[in-house]
Amino acid sequence: MKQYICIYCCLLIFLGCESEKAEWELETRSIDQLYSIQLPSNLNEGYDMHDYASLQFYDKNEDFYVLGMEDAKDNLGEINRRRLKLDGYYKFVENTVFGQIDSVSLVGSQKFETLGSQKGKAGAYFALSIYNDVMYELYYRVAVYESDSHFFQLVIWMPYENYCEKMSTIDKITYSFQAL
Repeated sequence: MKQYICIYCCLLIFLGCESEKAEWELETRSIDQLYSIQLPSNLNEGYDMHDYASLQFYDKNEDFYVLGMEDAKDNLGEINRRRLKLDGYYKFVENTVFGQIDSVSLVGSQKFETLGSQKGKAGAYFALSIYNDVMYELYYRVAVYESDSHFFQLVIWMPYENYCEKMSTIDKITYSFQAL
């Protein structure tokens, strides 16, 4: 069953986006004086999406969700502080985000620099999750960033059927990150 789900995931991903709807207006938000990021102005601030997320925004009408967290390198211990690099932190976040998902397909990933010259790595994913015998098709963007003192993570998700119309906004959010 899972191999058929993976094949189905890949086929849907490669069909691609035909067109996008109008973009959302973005505004810069500062989070706990640690980082800033541009987010759609229509998103509501959340407080119960994740116990440790410093950034929690959503639009339930659009089924669009954004979470952000940070890890101070000083809290990682001496060995991890010297050994853990961007790729390792990305793998940790990826495993955490998709730990309870039934099927995940990585569409692509890339290393990049944000507009503020922040080093980052992002991946796009298609996921299938079955809850109460209902299958949910989801699109995820997972991004991590590294500064001298912190690792940061950003997770954006929505129903798969909506990701094409939001791709430009997702990219702008991802690349707008800036450690303060």
